[in-house]
Amino acid sequence: MNKDVIYIEPDDDITDIITKIENSKSKIVALVPPKKAGVFRSVVNIKLIAKTGMSASKNVVLVTADPSISKLAAATKLPVAKNLQSAPSIPTIESDIETVSRETLNNDDEYDDSENEESEESEPGSDEEGAETKDNETEDNTEDDADEEDENGEEEDDDKEDKEEEKPVAKKKSNKKDHSAIKSGLVGWFTGNKKRSIALVVCGVALIGVLVWAFVIAPAVTITVGIKTTANNFSEPITFTTNLSEENADIGKFYLEEKKVETKEEVEFEATGKKNVGEKAHGEVMVLAKLSYRGGTKVVQAGDTFTNNGLTYIANRSVTMSYDGDDDSVCANIDSSTTREEFKTKGCHIYAKIEVTAEAPGAKYNIAATDVGWNTTADVSVYTDKPMTGGSDEEILIVQQSDIDNAKSQLAGANLEESKAKLLEQLGENAMIIDSSMKQSTSDAESTPKVGEEVKDGVKPTLKAVTVTSVFVIDKTKVEEFITKKANVSDSQKIYEIKNPFIENFAQTSDGYTGKLKTSYNTGPKITENSVVEKSMGKGLGEVQHDLKDIDGVTSVTIDKSFPWVTSVPGDSNKITVILEVKDQEGNSINQKNDDENEDEDKDKQESSDEKKE
Repeated sequence: MNKDVIYIEPDDDITDIITKIENSKSKIVALVPPKKAGVFRSVVNIKLIAKTGMSASKNVVLVTADPSISKLAAATKLPVAKNLQSAPSIPTIESDIETVSRETLNNDDEYDDSENEESEESEPGSDEEGAETKDNETEDNTEDDADEEDENGEEEDDDKEDKEEEKPVAKKKSNKKDHSAIKSGLVGWFTGNKKRSIALVVCGVALIGVLVWAFVIAPAVTITVGIKTTANNFSEPITFTTNLSEENADIGKFYLEEKKVETKEEVEFEATGKKNVGEKAHGEVMVLAKLSYRGGTKVVQAGDTFTNNGLTYIANRSVTMSYDGDDDSVCANIDSSTTREEFKTKGCHIYAKIEVTAEAPGAKYNIAATDVGWNTTADVSVYTDKPMTGGSDEEILIVQQSDIDNAKSQLAGANLEESKAKLLEQLGENAMIIDSSMKQSTSDAESTPKVGEEVKDGVKPTLKAVTVTSVFVIDKTKVEEFITKKANVSDSQKIYEIKNPFIENFAQTSDGYTGKLKTSYNTGPKITENSVVEKSMGKGLGEVQHDLKDIDGVTSVTIDKSFPWVTSVPGDSNKITVILEVKDQEGNSINQKNDDENEDEDKDKQESSDEKKE
């Protein structure tokens, strides 16, 4: 079976090593550390390497002869090989402990001997007695050795034993002198240099304070977690009610509330009316009444009109023409030659003159005398024997009703957005406006000049009116809760953003109002700042990165250290700052609030809603 040999670079960190193991195509992975690889001096990193091998179903082997690395590998049961040709094996913890214990025991013995020697020095009179005793023993041993040498000839063996016995004694004397000299020198120096001694003490305390600050107080980290979300569309039919007690947001029935805002506005407009204020033409018309021979009456009322070719003239006074059936002299057709039989056939004709005035000014009303083309509202025949005269033209600019109507529409259209903004300011962020229900009406409109009045040169007509803007709104919080419930997101996911929900096809029915709620929302892994802190406290930086990257939907994990010597996340949550960088599929940032803040806002909104219902 082939194996993959990975040579670790000195600047590789634990994340790089784990990535190399996971990317390896072989089942057996041999890791060859460099001579100076600090990453292999941490038992946490060795554990991460072993854990990565197990999760990736790979056999990871450390190729090293470094005993310190072998000890850490033994603790995690990670195989070790001295070289690439030797067979790997799991180091035994017992042999390493035994080696360490022996070294520790030897060091402790030497430390105990020195303590015994110091205790001997501290006993009064012990130096002189010991010295005399040792001198006597030495002299006695020398004489005995000389005798034995002469007698038995074993001089060499005795000398060796004497030398071995003398060496510890001499060593102990030398140690006593050294300790005494050091002790007297330090005490003497401190006694003779009080100022410097105090300065050294102050510096020592300051150094301890700096070390405590650097390794206990100052260490802090900022963990930035990149999260990528998925976009989802939402469309659901809903209903509305204007009765608050009938609201049931859980099934999609929302309370519909109408909001209004009044705005007093003034707008200038253009006058387009024209008016002729010249003189009116006047004259006389001849009228002919035809009455029965038996008698009758015809009356032309003041105000009756006489029209010729579209030009209308109005009677200034009333005229009555009557025949009683006896007095034929009033009849204009009776003369000496007319017989009674003809009179019965033709009737009584009575003529009268009526003064008239043109209905409007203008020179066009000045017409010549004519007996054709006349029409009248009176039951008579009409002709003129004299022309109409006196008409003249003089045109001025006036305000007409169409000018007022146009100004009203301009007033409403110009202030629609401003009125909507005032409504939003009045309603607050918790109100969701149904845009299609917004409408405006203008009342109490008053123009200056008024309709029909002249507009002087250099004067701009103005219109003052009250504009009423109204719109229907619903509770945005309840809408978002409805969307969250209907979206049916899995337990491992959560909704990070709901994008501007809106109502489509809003309409009034016999049962109330209906519409369709539409929006889109982004979902991603359920990660909060608190969960990141809990998952990271007290762990190594590499381990934290590895654990967070394993979460589906997390794209990046960056840990910024307060100082270069920080190698792990502090155990104090106050020294951990978490930044969640949530983005949509296009890479645009999504504003994400802390979940604790969202819970507080939801609670406040619920309390406000309850108070409103009460």
